Amino acid sequence: MGRPSTPKTRYFQRTLSDPEKQIMLAAGEGNLCRGFENVLALYQHAHNQGFRPSMDMSILNIGHATTNNPKPSDLVRDDIRESVRESKRE
Repeated sequence: MGRPSTPKTRYFQRTLSDPEKQIMLAAGEGNLCRGFENVLALYQHAHNQGFRPSMDMSILNIGHATTNNPKPSDLVRDDIRESVRESKRE
């Protein structure tokens, strides 16, 4: 790891592991920069709902699915999946 960051840090570089890269690519639909922005937006939403870094992530009530093995039985509902498919067609 490089130099520690401070609140005044403007730029930072980080080498992503393969799983981290896959997460960022999935979050950005193949675009790492967009994925980074989407992950920041998700954290902003969680923070606004009261989540703090010291809390256990299980309180977020997020289903545990993977991009490698999506199953209809996962917590993501089929109607949500269908609405995403329809919005991509438009």
